[in-house]
Amino acid sequence: MERDPKAAAIVREIIRRKPDLREDDVWGMIHRKMEEMGSSYLTEVGAGYLVASDLGIDLSSMPRQPLRIAELKPGLRRVDVTALFLCKGREMSFESRTGTGTGRAYEYRVFDAGTVVRLMVWGDPDFRKIMDTLKPGDAITITGAYTRLGRTGEIEVHVDEKGSLDLPHEQAPGSVLETITIDASEVGEDTLGRGLIVRGRISSDVQEREYIRDSATRSLVFFTISGEKNPDARLRVVIWGKSADSIPGIGPGAVVRLVCFRARRGRDGSLELHGDAGSTVEVISGAPARVSSNEIFLVSSDMVPGELPTAEAALLSGDDLIRVVATGPAAEVLHGVQPGSIVRLRSKRLTSEEDLEVLGRRPDLLESLTVAAKDLEPYDRRICVFDGVVLSKAIEREVTSRSGENLRRASLMLGDHTGEVEVVAWRNAADKLMSLDVGERVKIYGALVVKREGRPPSLEVRGFSRIERNATSSSQK
Repeated sequence: MERDPKAAAIVREIIRRKPDLREDDVWGMIHRKMEEMGSSYLTEVGAGYLVASDLGIDLSSMPRQPLRIAELKPGLRRVDVTALFLCKGREMSFESRTGTGTGRAYEYRVFDAGTVVRLMVWGDPDFRKIMDTLKPGDAITITGAYTRLGRTGEIEVHVDEKGSLDLPHEQAPGSVLETITIDASEVGEDTLGRGLIVRGRISSDVQEREYIRDSATRSLVFFTISGEKNPDARLRVVIWGKSADSIPGIGPGAVVRLVCFRARRGRDGSLELHGDAGSTVEVISGAPARVSSNEIFLVSSDMVPGELPTAEAALLSGDDLIRVVATGPAAEVLHGVQPGSIVRLRSKRLTSEEDLEVLGRRPDLLESLTVAAKDLEPYDRRICVFDGVVLSKAIEREVTSRSGENLRRASLMLGDHTGEVEVVAWRNAADKLMSLDVGERVKIYGALVVKREGRPPSLEVRGFSRIERNATSSSQK
């Protein structure tokens, strides 16, 4: 039986106030209340209010609960919707109904629990610029939205300048895209017109052509992918508005994830996957293990203290380690770039959004930088990614340098399934270690590998190092 979204929100609120109750228990109480009163007298919502009253819960101050995508139905107005960001789509213009001029509309894709839906932002609200900095899997809550059926018969979420955007503190795990990724062999008639995330192996050369749209000459890229589950299943992939150079690392044999592509019929009637400027291609494996000389690979980025908003990043150009600093508007942009991205920079000091261009992602290269504790000794690169568990509380002390300067130094121990390693941070970077809890699982992007004769290797956290906290500490369990 389909449950009323408003009733589901009441159930969540009851459980929040009475954590000893299970969800099934509360629904059972609601349905028993409906039977007591007669099913024709009460809805699930009304019964929910009575159950809450029986439990001594006042729902008058209940905050409005955002709806999940699975709870949406056409015709809802001024609702809050929680979802995960997937990608940006097209920008469109429209004529105002009042005849006052031309407006803009922006298309995005969001998802949750295996369902991808279209999100339309009408006009140019302030939060739209924030949406353009989001990466796949980021959690968002849209306030003041309305829903309707799109041309394909699927639910759509729409919002205008009266709405707002909230970014919850708790973000989804990095592997969340796997939950909605399908194999290339699974693209069929039932997927036509839908936004898809598809995994497959490139089985042809990558080719590029030009086409004309709006009197401008543009590039398109096309190639063939085959399914990993069924290599005989092949699909032609067409990416409009992109050149081959803008998609680093793709080539025959590479396993890729195609994000935000649509299934449609080609001229010969066969199924194809089509992407546009908002689509992305992630290389999962099968590409060269090193960054080519004309690619700049971002390992990590993070905000650092400064009079203006400031961010630092560590990048690899070939095997050369490059440190980049961004200030002002460019700081948030640099901080928002996902580890493993290929970027183009105007300089090593960025001051505007135009100084940085993201070309694509190479998760396979990021994987090649991930090192276990026991492998740090033979590891031959200056920077790495380390995934482990905090084994000790950080200790902070003051150290006097050779020049007489007093410096903050923090250190702790991390461990993985192969061994343990000391992690050190100096000056303001020490704050990153001091906030970690024993038993917490962390992933450090952009840790420097420090080797001294007669001592085991250690890791150093800098301003550009990013620490992702993705597990509950033992003290909180």
